[in-house]
Amino acid sequence: MHVCIYTCMCASEKPRSLMITMESITVFAIFALVATAWAAPPPVGDQAGGRKVDCFKYNSKGSAFACPRHLNPVCGTDHRTYSNECMLCMLTQNKGFPVRILQDNECDIECLQYSEMCTMEYIPLCGSDGKNYSNKCLFCNAVMRSRGALFLAKHGECQSP
Repeated sequence: MHVCIYTCMCASEKPRSLMITMESITVFAIFALVATAWAAPPPVGDQAGGRKVDCFKYNSKGSAFACPRHLNPVCGTDHRTYSNECMLCMLTQNKGFPVRILQDNECDIECLQYSEMCTMEYIPLCGSDGKNYSNKCLFCNAVMRSRGALFLAKHGECQSP
């Protein structure tokens, strides 16, 4: 199958340069996907404002985590509150990106309850990327897309340069 860009010509005529085959479109699409996958990952760790957790001490034998029951809440870089450091390790081990401790105690902004559908309310938050987010829901969606690299810089709008 051929898709013509400008003027269609019969296959027997010479100028094929004006035609794009479905195969070339497929090759281009695959190239675009691969290029996107190889793009640099979002910053994590110190750049994301979190401190690394030594999860090995809670899972030294490679088996199930043995978390203590004491309550010592920590806020992960995914803006979710975990009951303690061990629970952060256990619940985030399969996320595909490292979740670090953003702060001790509960999160200022809890992103667990927000969906992708957000309201239009305006309660601005300033992200660590210097961007203003209209409300907690939009901020939390950006946090999830950044894989925990984005964190709250302050409540209210960011300072204009």
